[in-house]
Amino acid sequence: MELLLLLIYAAICICIFKLFKIPLNKWSVPTAILGGVILLSGLVLTMNYNHPYSERAQMLTVTVPIIPEVQGTVTRVTQDTNKMLKKGDFLFSIDPTPYQSKVDVIKGEIETAQQNVEVLKARLASQTADIEQYKANRDLALKDANRYREGSRDRMKSPFTDQEVVSAQEHALAAQAQWRSAQAKREQTKAQLDALVGSENATVYKLESSLKEAQYYLDRTTVRAPEAGYVTQVLLKPGMFLRPLPLRPAMVFVPEQKTDIYAAFRQNSALRLHAGDKAEVVFNGLPGKVFPGTVKQILPVVANSSFQAQGFLQGLSQNAGLDGIYADITLEPNSAIDALPKGTTAQAAVYTEHVEHLSILRKILLRMTSWTHYLYIDH
Repeated sequence: MELLLLLIYAAICICIFKLFKIPLNKWSVPTAILGGVILLSGLVLTMNYNHPYSERAQMLTVTVPIIPEVQGTVTRVTQDTNKMLKKGDFLFSIDPTPYQSKVDVIKGEIETAQQNVEVLKARLASQTADIEQYKANRDLALKDANRYREGSRDRMKSPFTDQEVVSAQEHALAAQAQWRSAQAKREQTKAQLDALVGSENATVYKLESSLKEAQYYLDRTTVRAPEAGYVTQVLLKPGMFLRPLPLRPAMVFVPEQKTDIYAAFRQNSALRLHAGDKAEVVFNGLPGKVFPGTVKQILPVVANSSFQAQGFLQGLSQNAGLDGIYADITLEPNSAIDALPKGTTAQAAVYTEHVEHLSILRKILLRMTSWTHYLYIDH
């Protein structure tokens, strides 16, 4: 950019020398050079500080790694690569056989558990009836035992032998024990029925929870688009075996998103950059065109300054002084920008409220930079 200013100044000087027929001597030429150095240096320094320019700008693209939640063999892959998809559209599928089998097994276990509940209910009714019968038998046995005991008090007149009295008492005790045993069994059956979660039998509830989990993983054998967007560079093929490893995505999904530009400016202009400043961007792929925008935010941290806990001491980044301050620039809607591939590089300029009249010079230089994009040579 400084070269463009020098060329412009040189062209102006040549025109002045020709127009006013100023002789080229030891006074005129050094004066023009010295004046140019002072003038251009002042303009460039003031302009660079108040209206910064960056050659390091790029269209930001956020991608989503598609990682399967289940493992298995890939059976089918979408053919709609690099095409806009809707949320929920098919991406690829994994063989669901083992997951479907698990769902079927749990469904069978639920049916068995529900039948067991009905069996317990029938057993409870039967045991309740048995208790009534055992209670009647106990009462009758106790009555007989009392009758034998009362009749044997007068041994001389007793119609019962000692053996018959003992036998009656033993029969009463056996009937009492049988009645209590029936009560215990009934309480055990009732406890099994009363083991509830909410209003549902605990065993059935547990199996239904397992069914939900199994059904969840079965559904995840078909992977779908998380939102509107597209997949690109699809290398996944049927027959490949996938595992849910976080470092091995199966696909890269590019969500539909606004076209923001991130530009890295020199740290010298840190005090001049603010959210809301006007900005302009030129793209290498769109020579001769300038696109207006607004600074959405200035990132509050320098990207290369982040540190993580490690097992060794860490120093500064290799080029700490060259690490830039990042500005997020939102561009006005434009069909030409939408046609560019994501990640396209650009150059950007921000116009602050300080020394506003110099922003015209920055705008001129930015447009000249855009025109130079017509010129390139492949080596």
